[in-house]
Amino acid sequence: MPKAPKGKATRENKVIHPYSRKAAQLTRDAHKQEKKEKQKTEKALRLHLIGEKFLWFQNQLDSNKKEYSKIEACYIIERYLHRFDSELEQIALLNSIKGRQGRQHNSRENVIKQTIERETLLYQGYGLEIPDIISSKNLKIFRSILGQKSAFFISIQNGERSGMVI
Repeated sequence: MPKAPKGKATRENKVIHPYSRKAAQLTRDAHKQEKKEKQKTEKALRLHLIGEKFLWFQNQLDSNKKEYSKIEACYIIERYLHRFDSELEQIALLNSIKGRQGRQHNSRENVIKQTIERETLLYQGYGLEIPDIISSKNLKIFRSILGQKSAFFISIQNGERSGMVI
């Protein structure tokens, strides 16, 4: 008859005292793992939002133009800042119907308004990051990517170009 295993197998089944060093080590490791997961999801969300912004700009570009001026880039940014106007109008129309209690789509409306406010403040303050469409070389690269995220973008602040950000 084989003997029972000795050593670590019996130790793993033991109950750990809540104030022991081992319990503190396990909680530290758990907190560290939670923090890594949180950072990973936040970074993925941030990159997803940047990718959506780049796709929007890619869809708005005229395929015949070789490069854009600063003023044309500002017009595109203004269209970008007003991209939710039709959705806000639909929500306002739904809320104006008589006989309904409360406000429908209130949370979506709040999210849209906060996004517009944040992006407007960025545009008026430090500058809104957009793909570099002013440079013909970077515009050609940006068009060739088709649906992928690009590292070529600039920060435009109220019509002033403030340099390449990569």
